[in-house]
Amino acid sequence: MYGKLLFLGIASLMAYADWKEQKISLVMLLSGGAAGILVQLAFREQTAAEVICGAGIGGLVLMLALVSREAVGAGDGMILIVAGIILGFWGVLELLMTALLLTGIAALFLLVVKRKGRAYRLPFVPFLLAAYLLQLM
Repeated sequence: MYGKLLFLGIASLMAYADWKEQKISLVMLLSGGAAGILVQLAFREQTAAEVICGAGIGGLVLMLALVSREAVGAGDGMILIVAGIILGFWGVLELLMTALLLTGIAALFLLVVKRKGRAYRLPFVPFLLAAYLLQLM
């Protein structure tokens, strides 16, 4: 429960920053990751394996960002690492899949209705927040 509240706060702050500036605060990420580790140590909401594997999903996205020369943002991978620490493997996997679905729907809308091109960049963290809010329902 504490982890869920923690991630809601982190995702909300970062979604706003990503939407307005398309930047992710490294200080916020490090603080969120450290707080997530403390919550896991204090309340044992996830097993160590779930935390490591969950952070690993974010690590894979971060590696994808580096390989693709930021076609996928490195900040998105880093926030998924924090999400993995807090939510565990299955939680971050569900979060990522839901956020990708929402992003795809928004991209399709922008392509078809708004006539935006492929070069148009969508901030991903607001979709992570929306996906997380859907998970909480």
